[in-house]
Amino acid sequence: MTFPWNTRIELVFRAGLFTLLVGCSTVTSTNSPKPVDPGTTSNGVPVAPSGLQLGYIWHADSRGLYPILGVSGAAHYGNPELDSDPSIVAAAASTSASSSWALMLHKDGTVRLWAPSGSNADVLVAGVATDSAILFSPSGTGAVLIGPSIAKAIVVTGLPSKPQVSDLSLPAGFSPLRIAVGNDGTILAGVTRSAGGVQLGILSETRAYTSIGTVQAWGGASFLPGSGGDAAVIADGATGHLTYASNLNGASPVLVPLADAGLLQKPVAVSISPDGKWAYAVDSAKAQIVRISIGASTAAPASIGCACTPRQLVPLTADGVYLLSPNVSGQPAWLLDTRTSQPRTFFVPALPGSVAGQTADSRLKQASGAQQ
Repeated sequence: MTFPWNTRIELVFRAGLFTLLVGCSTVTSTNSPKPVDPGTTSNGVPVAPSGLQLGYIWHADSRGLYPILGVSGAAHYGNPELDSDPSIVAAAASTSASSSWALMLHKDGTVRLWAPSGSNADVLVAGVATDSAILFSPSGTGAVLIGPSIAKAIVVTGLPSKPQVSDLSLPAGFSPLRIAVGNDGTILAGVTRSAGGVQLGILSETRAYTSIGTVQAWGGASFLPGSGGDAAVIADGATGHLTYASNLNGASPVLVPLADAGLLQKPVAVSISPDGKWAYAVDSAKAQIVRISIGASTAAPASIGCACTPRQLVPLTADGVYLLSPNVSGQPAWLLDTRTSQPRTFFVPALPGSVAGQTADSRLKQASGAQQ
């Protein structure tokens, strides 16, 4: 069968257009930030709202839990969650590829689990000291509530779908600033020694506090993901040395120094990449984050600069976004994104003063007055 010449040209044009469109739809896989769709997943689990998601940051002055939207280098605060509840005194959140969740500490001492699904938050535990801090494990599946007024830690595991709560008694000399929590609820705690220095020990629901060594000063610690509390990286804040500690659940822990090529001076916080291959240490002396290999890789240690004064490594997402700076009203928040081959620091512009300076109580009063 033959076609008229104009029909053949039209068929060739359509074939070429189809090939072009198919070719354009082919995307090379990367580790760059991925979009997070609003709504729920197929199994009904709530996911992070409003597009690209870099986690949540709690601002105590306005009592708001603010989502960080956008991509690294072009991020901004979204509309606050929990804004209508002035009874919340502290909150912290974690974000994964499929969902977000938060623990909220209320003035009445109750702790509730929240998700951005709009449903009522469930009470997990009551009688918690209101000066407690909320610390998540790197993946967000474990958390600890701990404060200076009580000698115990409240540990939550199985987040967000199957939370389990347990109380752990802490040894004398502990500090809420010297705590690392694992996904399984294991705690690595540093306690002050009478002879000087800081004693390091492991504590869990099934194991009493057991010493694993000492450092001259606490420089941060973090468990390896998937290790079940059996491996961690510990920093000495005085010497700048990092140590890989393994077999922590056994009778004889193994401590191996990690080479940092002399880059690290005064570590104050440590975290481990989700794949367990890299240790990140915040250096307050040089305004940098040092990345060090903890696996078989021979990659040299690297310095990641920051136009800030880094003080912490708080995991905001389960895949490697961290908060470097304290939440201070009127100042930008500095973040570290480790999800690409070249980790980078960036800032989120500060909240407007009219928002950051207002407490939830004052906004509630204003709203009430406007209705009258």
